[in-house]
Amino acid sequence: MAFTAKDVMVLKDRTNAGMMECKKALTQADGDMDKAVGLLREWGVAKGATPKSTEMKEGLVAAKISDDAKTGVIIRLGCQTDFVARNEIFLKLLSDLLELAYTSNVTTPAELHALPYPDKSGRTVDQVIKELIGSTVKENLAVTGLSKFSAPTGVIGKYVHHNSKVGAMVQLNGADSAEVRALLGEIAMHVTAGMPTVAIAVNRSGVDAALVEKEKIAAAEGITGKPPAIVEKIVSGKLDKFFAEIVLLEQPFVKDEKMKVGELVTQTAKTAGALEVVRFARLKVGEV
Repeated sequence: MAFTAKDVMVLKDRTNAGMMECKKALTQADGDMDKAVGLLREWGVAKGATPKSTEMKEGLVAAKISDDAKTGVIIRLGCQTDFVARNEIFLKLLSDLLELAYTSNVTTPAELHALPYPDKSGRTVDQVIKELIGSTVKENLAVTGLSKFSAPTGVIGKYVHHNSKVGAMVQLNGADSAEVRALLGEIAMHVTAGMPTVAIAVNRSGVDAALVEKEKIAAAEGITGKPPAIVEKIVSGKLDKFFAEIVLLEQPFVKDEKMKVGELVTQTAKTAGALEVVRFARLKVGEV
């Protein structure tokens, strides 16, 4: 299949590779554009396909917990294409920013962007990212999520899925032990899985009162001709199901649906001492 100079330019725009590399790739691919993109990626000269929008729907999640499990941080670095999320420049940036977030007092992406980048150049993280966007990466980059926990009276655990697209961090109050750390990993894995739905609170008291009231109204709709006590019982039953979906401790454990997460904590506490789930954070690529 023959190709034209215009095809070379199209390939260059898609990959940000050099003109000669694009021409060579099209020659070897017999003019097939998609095969040429694949060849450039294999050769390591493509810088990522030109995105169709400025939205950062790709990226990676990373987390770090201190050896004593007292400090933990999880961040999400966003970009526009999965190809960029896997290149060495992006991976180094993610590693540097995770370490910077871990060693500083930041609590938000904006605060992290304002810090000096750890290369002693005097540039801020924001400046370094903008330089990468304008030179080698050629697409939007930003820290799009960050949570940092400190546990003076407890311990912190994490879980990041093998594809690094989603992860979670969990904090417990209680004594540190191998058993408790294993429990933290299990709960963090459950939060990461987001089943049956992504939890929005540790327990019922953490659910926004306005949301609960709205659910009560919805639960009572259509119930007519029944005594108030019966209506209250029906609404209560529907609310129990609602909380079982969104409250972490009431959710069925992802690895054993016959057991609730709260029961898993109680079971561990029988030998590990009193335990309380304090908070959790979950970050997933592509989510706000």
